[in-house]
Amino acid sequence: MIDDALGPEARGIRDYVNHESPDDDQVTLVQKVRSHRILGRTHDVFDVHCTETRWWVITEPTNLYLQTDFPDAEQALIFHIGLGTFLAERMRGDMEKEQEEHVSAAWRRFRDALETMNEASEAEDFQSVGIKCRDSLIALAKSHQSAPWLGEVLDPPKVADFKGWANIFADSLTDGRLRRYLKALVDKTWDLTVWLQHDSNATAMDADLVLEATSHLIATFGKLIRRQEVGEPDRCPRCDSYRLHNEIQHDAEREAYQESNVCAGCGWRSEWIDIPELVDGE
Repeated sequence: MIDDALGPEARGIRDYVNHESPDDDQVTLVQKVRSHRILGRTHDVFDVHCTETRWWVITEPTNLYLQTDFPDAEQALIFHIGLGTFLAERMRGDMEKEQEEHVSAAWRRFRDALETMNEASEAEDFQSVGIKCRDSLIALAKSHQSAPWLGEVLDPPKVADFKGWANIFADSLTDGRLRRYLKALVDKTWDLTVWLQHDSNATAMDADLVLEATSHLIATFGKLIRRQEVGEPDRCPRCDSYRLHNEIQHDAEREAYQESNVCAGCGWRSEWIDIPELVDGE
């Protein structure tokens, strides 16, 4: 059964540490120590006691650190942020699977641009990065010219007209300020790729800035297209919070599994309902 004495966040941390720990060293206490908002990302720090060990668990992304290695929580947080920055550099060619599936052709060409950048040393190499970034945007446009969410396009642009198609996509995927922002992003990012392509004095910094801009635009479209297909996230009926978590419990007497949604904002919980596809032994 789920331990309702713990809040949803603490239960998630407990389950994470238990999964990472051996059976004879399971969690006995979870305490949230502090939260730090750094560069727009909130890192929660938990003090976790196990039978034999004691850990700092830090979120965004979630990782755990032995307190014998990091006696002070701030030491662990500094290491955590540094590790995250290092991994972010190595993984900037990665995108969440749910988003990448909507922009896979564009993202594959963007990875080609990253590989070119990794070997670049002269101005013409950095110009090649601009060409590959431009090609990735054209691939993005080509991939969605017949998308169901686009509807009928009465006066379609040329196939390789990225700006023309991307503005049509923006009209279908967004409205209001977000639409204006996206269209400005489309215009400026495309212009940057073309500028880099023709800049005989291009530098590594120029190429890196164009890579960042291109990555951001492709990822933005990936998020918007995914939102179009899956809809808006659920909200708590009591407090309108988005922080809803799905929990599963096992009813041993009935040999069945049940699930419930719980709100981390106000503690509201939906009724437990059976999960017919989960059966003991399967």
